[in-house]
Amino acid sequence: MLFRKKSQGLTLVEMVITIVLLSIALVAITNMLTSGLGRSSDTLLELRTAALGQAYLDEILGKRFDERTRNSGVPPCRASAPTGRQCSVEVACPLPGGPSGVPPDFGPDPSENREDFDDVDDYHCLEEGFDFGTDLEDATGTARDGYENYSVSIEVRYIDIGGGGEEENLGANNELDDQYDAKLITVTVSHSQLSSDFVYSAYKANF
Repeated sequence: MLFRKKSQGLTLVEMVITIVLLSIALVAITNMLTSGLGRSSDTLLELRTAALGQAYLDEILGKRFDERTRNSGVPPCRASAPTGRQCSVEVACPLPGGPSGVPPDFGPDPSENREDFDDVDDYHCLEEGFDFGTDLEDATGTARDGYENYSVSIEVRYIDIGGGGEEENLGANNELDDQYDAKLITVTVSHSQLSSDFVYSAYKANF
């Protein structure tokens, strides 16, 4: 006599446990995918901030060291040079208003527009982009396409070689022993969707 074994299915409790485990697994996988996509988006924005910062630095480094620097770069401007060849006087941001419309040494002249910037100091205290309600512009004064949510601010200063100064050790290896030997250009780039700013800097030598 043959006996057939009854096939057994899942009980209600087992089905509920299976559904719960699958739900937990799906939630975890979804969170991983969402987090990965978010990081991927941030990486793209960060890469564009780097490209933007480099573009501004390239533009600025191609300009003269100082308003009073000769086209040949020789001789360099100095604090002790004859009148007309003395280096510009450094000022802090925001730029102060001078008497009778006379501008401070650092910053653009009143007659200079963005496309007229011809020395490093003209870019001091420049603010462009989303946070400032203006377009980001290139060296010709043309708006940069595709950077609508980016902002850029720039500061320029002489090197600080004094005791405890940021560049006090440059003189030993590079013979930068005078504050007028170089200027530090700092470009800060931000995006409306990024939580932190990105800072890029470079030195411009006095020649």
